[in-house]
Amino acid sequence: MINEMRRWIEGISGRRLMPKYLLPIPGGNRIKGPGRDGPNLVFVGCGHAHMPVLLAMARGARPDAHITVISDTRTFIYSGMVPGFVAGQYRREEIGVDVSTLAKAAGARFLENAAVRIDAPGRSVHVADGGTVPFDVLSIDAGSTVAGLDLPGVRDHAVSTRPIGLFVKRIAETTQNPGRFPERIIVCGGGAGGIEIAFTLFRKLHRPGGRTPALSIVHSGPEILEGSSPRLVRRIRRRARRAGITILSGRRILAVDQKSAVLEDGERLPYDLVVWATGAEGHPFIRNSKIPSETRGFIKVRDTLQVEGYDGIFAAGDCAALTRYPRLPKAGVYAVRQAPILTHNLSAVLEGRKLRVFKPQTDFLTLLNLGDGTAAGGKWGLAFEGRWVMGLKDRIDRKFIMKFIF
Repeated sequence: MINEMRRWIEGISGRRLMPKYLLPIPGGNRIKGPGRDGPNLVFVGCGHAHMPVLLAMARGARPDAHITVISDTRTFIYSGMVPGFVAGQYRREEIGVDVSTLAKAAGARFLENAAVRIDAPGRSVHVADGGTVPFDVLSIDAGSTVAGLDLPGVRDHAVSTRPIGLFVKRIAETTQNPGRFPERIIVCGGGAGGIEIAFTLFRKLHRPGGRTPALSIVHSGPEILEGSSPRLVRRIRRRARRAGITILSGRRILAVDQKSAVLEDGERLPYDLVVWATGAEGHPFIRNSKIPSETRGFIKVRDTLQVEGYDGIFAAGDCAALTRYPRLPKAGVYAVRQAPILTHNLSAVLEGRKLRVFKPQTDFLTLLNLGDGTAAGGKWGLAFEGRWVMGLKDRIDRKFIMKFIF
């Protein structure tokens, strides 16, 4: 009787009902199980949250739905190992995973395409080739881009750390070309990513007794590594002084031309290579979508990782902004810890079960690759460094990436 009434309502309205519109049934509201008209579960992006979700599905936690994975690249590159790749500690194949293989293991269809717009009311994802992918339940883990790319000359002259696949390619071309030695390097951004790239790039190009690059870190904030303990900041500054790396904090780059980076006070810094590693910002496709987002372009989500106003849409990782925790840093550790919650909730919303909430930890272990076989770390206000710290980071990173190798 309920199903007949639902079909009648859908017939006169000309649209399928979203989960929040379904009539109550025992056990809560759920989407009809798969079959010819079964629900479509769609993933957009393959970041640090979606990869563990797909792995869980490959291991048997697959929901009763038709699954599609949309990604603009077939390779997931683990950002935690990118600085090690820059330093020459890892090969390209060691830091990436074939997403299509993992999707197939999870029983999903893989679509190599870029999402350009999400029509939340119409329940469809518009992709770059002009097509659309309908969904009943949608999960977004598209990561982020970097702020300031629209400043004059940045896209033309700087190497951005996002998208990460292109960054890896361009940095490899720069550091592996013996005829192109960048003597003057500017890294714009003094967050964890910028610090690691600066140190590992310096060590990759450093030649004891030979040519050594002059490297500067330009950071707009009053201090590097915002949110980190003062002890860790002091250690990084001390290591920078020893290496000859200059840190310019409280300085902002407003433009980049063919020869120099222009600071807000008019000073020009000449360069051979500019790496753009500023803070995170939401992807343009999110701003172009009919989906709630905040001023930086991140999707507004509740504690259940559901998008505000849409029970059938989820977002996790850097592209999401938790309404209850607006100051939560953009860090891969949060995306990874959101994965079990997301795995449960995607199935729960399909089956009418109770959803779980995500509670972020108040502190997490920071490990920074310094490129010379050592690393610096911090947690609970403490700081430490040495080869054993790099050994710890290497074990953690390799263990994470090996999970997805099939």
